[in-house]
Amino acid sequence: MKKLFLLFAILLGLVVFAGSFSVPVVAGQVEVPVVLQMGKLVDMIPEDFEPEWTSLRILVEGMEVPFQIEDVDGNGRISAPDYLVFIAKGNTQIVVQDAPGKAVVYPKAFEVVKDSKGWMIKAVDESIEAVVNDHGLLQVTKFGSVKAKLVDEVGIARVSGWYNSTYYVDGKLGDHHEETSGAFRVVSLKVLDPGPVAVCVVATLKSEKFNGLRQELVTHLFKNGDILVDNKFVFETYADMMKLQTMITRPIIPAFDDTVHILPVFRRLVWADQLNITPYEYWLQRNAITWVDNIPYITFPAGNSMKPLWWGATYIFASMERWRTNFSPKGNVGVAEILAEIPVVHADYKKWLDGDTWVYESLEFRDGVFKWMPGEFEAYPSTTGVYSMKVEDMPNRYKAGDVVQHLRLFSLYSAKSVEEAIKFIEAKSNSFRSLKIGE
Repeated sequence: MKKLFLLFAILLGLVVFAGSFSVPVVAGQVEVPVVLQMGKLVDMIPEDFEPEWTSLRILVEGMEVPFQIEDVDGNGRISAPDYLVFIAKGNTQIVVQDAPGKAVVYPKAFEVVKDSKGWMIKAVDESIEAVVNDHGLLQVTKFGSVKAKLVDEVGIARVSGWYNSTYYVDGKLGDHHEETSGAFRVVSLKVLDPGPVAVCVVATLKSEKFNGLRQELVTHLFKNGDILVDNKFVFETYADMMKLQTMITRPIIPAFDDTVHILPVFRRLVWADQLNITPYEYWLQRNAITWVDNIPYITFPAGNSMKPLWWGATYIFASMERWRTNFSPKGNVGVAEILAEIPVVHADYKKWLDGDTWVYESLEFRDGVFKWMPGEFEAYPSTTGVYSMKVEDMPNRYKAGDVVQHLRLFSLYSAKSVEEAIKFIEAKSNSFRSLKIGE
């Protein structure tokens, strides 16, 4: 009897009133973007409930807010691949009835104009301007009152590896090559009709050098400055890869020469391990620690290499943390990268290095697989033997059908100080990672 009562209580929580069904969406108290495939939404609805999509509404804390349904497959009707897009916070609900309703029409938030080089995007309220190039890569040129190139090539891939490897046949890797999405062939590219919440760019790119490597990039630019990037690497055949990274380039700097790079202290940094100190101590030695609310954060000039132990990157072989940002106190503007999940730092060094790590180099946020193991690993007792120095042992090996997905939130924001920027991003990142749909 208790089990039946509990089941009844759960069903009562989902059903708002007869003929209506509600899917709960929970987030923190800071707005975060939601992009949900209609096929996944249908899976959350009981099989005996026939939704009428004209009745669909989004309620945030009981108040109706704009949303859009994007016709991704271009078939002119709502189908499984299409996206439901809105901005959520706190307690949000997706409500749909089983009887036809009058479809609500909200004013568009963006205008899109195509030219010979790509697409120009402008917010109707003039708060955001951006361009999309001929490979589907986004550049933001205005946010709020700041008009400058604030972030470029959002979602661009950097890949390297042995493009004609026959390792499993004769043990030979063949020739090495490195390239970015700019060298890929455009299979398909479209900027969908903008809606009241966001504008979406869908690009499928294919490497000519790495046979069978495909990039499927979906980028949503939201009216609040959020940029949600869903980047998939799809392998159609065997591949030996040394790099498989998602990037943004030139965030805030060089638009503002006072730009600082900020992030939580790494849980692991190879250079600190090699010196037998903590990552906190490594950055403290470089006078690059800022305390906010009794929590230390790494903070340094974004264009400074900060005297790395070796290599040219400001940091490399570093754990992926909950967020990182470039911020200009003079411009009162920043762009943050926020993770949907915080990856585990495996105790096994090789297992950790085989996964995704963070790199900050050449004014680029790079995250993903980086497998070039330099001789310096063997020069320090703490990292001697943690990874094979044989080149043939280094690549990540992928087979046909493998998919590597990077879901990243890049958020443009305004703040008056480093402290205010940190507090905002902490709240934003907590809200993004607390997002739950249908649970």
